[in-house]
Amino acid sequence: MFALKNSLATLAGRRLRWARSFLSEAYRCDDVWQERLDCSLLKKVEPEVLYHKLSSALEHGSKQISAVDLDVFANSLTDSTYLDELEELTHKFRLSAQTGTMLPSTHHAVVRLFLASNSVNDLIRILKDRLNYGIFPDYYLCNLLMDRFIKDNDIRNATVIVSNQMLQEELDNDITKAMGLYSCLKYITNPTEWEEEKIETKETNNDDDDEEDRRVRVDFLRNPYFDDHFDLADSDHLIGKTMLAISSKIDNTILGNSFKTLGLAYYNRWNDLSSHLEKVNGSIHLGTVELAVTAIDKRAPENAEKLKDALSKLQIENKNLTDETNNFVNEAVTKNEETEIHNQKSIYKKWESFRREELSRYLEHLNKLKRLQKVQQAKQDLKEKEQLLFFFDNEHKHDLVKEEKMKRMKKTVVKDKTLKDDLTYVPPEIRKPGFKRD
Repeated sequence: MFALKNSLATLAGRRLRWARSFLSEAYRCDDVWQERLDCSLLKKVEPEVLYHKLSSALEHGSKQISAVDLDVFANSLTDSTYLDELEELTHKFRLSAQTGTMLPSTHHAVVRLFLASNSVNDLIRILKDRLNYGIFPDYYLCNLLMDRFIKDNDIRNATVIVSNQMLQEELDNDITKAMGLYSCLKYITNPTEWEEEKIETKETNNDDDDEEDRRVRVDFLRNPYFDDHFDLADSDHLIGKTMLAISSKIDNTILGNSFKTLGLAYYNRWNDLSSHLEKVNGSIHLGTVELAVTAIDKRAPENAEKLKDALSKLQIENKNLTDETNNFVNEAVTKNEETEIHNQKSIYKKWESFRREELSRYLEHLNKLKRLQKVQQAKQDLKEKEQLLFFFDNEHKHDLVKEEKMKRMKKTVVKDKTLKDDLTYVPPEIRKPGFKRD
């Protein structure tokens, strides 16, 4: 029934191994991004000094820093020297009360610095841990990252980027949708390990006589709950839900049918897939059936034979799914690239003036706080001076206060004169059974 399965998979795999870039070099907007360093504000920054200042403020001072301070530090960095310090400050800022004020230019500075430093694994770890770092790429950064990973043949990380966008329910950009589908298709055609292997070190105890108790920290036991969205961890489920979400947002009917079929199959929504196959409107591209059957064989649901039979009855469009997806990406890039480049350059230039305005506003706020502190200190000094100058005039008041304190200290408990002194008296709570009180 599926005689073309192996040949199509081999052909698709050979085509998808080609490393290529969809976006032009101009899309990176490197020239405008580097212009931020011409700002006199960033030129004066000494990263090491600023880091120690901000780190000390977080640990020993007010327990928080301003978003402008973090933004200035992030945008002043040009190499990998202070990557660890930037990650640390970003994490601490995320845990502070000011996390909601993070400037959008900070997100770009963090992502672009890690990407330029080739610290891809650290970048992906930060982007996936949104709760502890709070770095959320916009559509422009997502497109930039996916294009870079596709060019480097790092399809897993390209798929991670688009799956994160699916979790955030932000899939309205045409280039993001197209490159997202391409990344998902490329991954399911040549799947790799979804998570990095964790190297565990085991401690060996050579002293068998050591009976010292050891305390091990364990996670809290919580009531099991699965929200079917942020709790998704299986690569097939994440990719399937991503393809399913994007398929409903594209105008190409045949391509939409193809990726909806694949999305339901890899998302393991077997009943929904069965309903979809019964009432699918139109045809699907060549190669879709083979990939869907692969997902079915991998999970082996109860209605597997019924699903395969329904797939075999679908109308097939004699165009390869890989080629059509590739064309879909090229069309989206051709249509939207120039506009997005122009918009992003304009945004970068606006951020420069916005950063200066925010810094001026923040410095003015600090000066205001300093002035208020000086006024409060002056009032306290005047109050103490007044007490010193008029001490003898108010001596009787001080005496009254002192007397009241002494009275409270000398209060004693008055002994109850009604208490019996009889030696035969036994308190109620310890008296013997049968003893009758007088």
